[in-house]
Amino acid sequence: MMARKVSVKIQPKKGSEEAYFAEREQKLIRELRDRASKEKTAQYREEHKYHCFRCGTESLAEIDEGNVKIDICVNEGCGALHLDPGELKEIISHQQTIPSTRSAFLSIFKK
Repeated sequence: MMARKVSVKIQPKKGSEEAYFAEREQKLIRELRDRASKEKTAQYREEHKYHCFRCGTESLAEIDEGNVKIDICVNEGCGALHLDPGELKEIISHQQTIPSTRSAFLSIFKK
């Protein structure tokens, strides 16, 4: 009589120790990936905090105009304006801010 090899795969039962630890490890891996992603995003933001989105140089100057802080790129040939969320609404709601902001912006480029 010849012996046959038989392969048996046992699925862990729901609620078994193996299933518990497998699920726990998967949850831990997800949490670690989420944390690493958030840390990487925060690090990137910090490293590029004063970089112009248009020309990429680290050349932003901040101008305070009342409740609004406008970031302006002082790189020659760029001059991009950076507004944080809600700042454009604030500027438009206070129309008197526009002429003073414009003159403050243009004063940067005067020699």
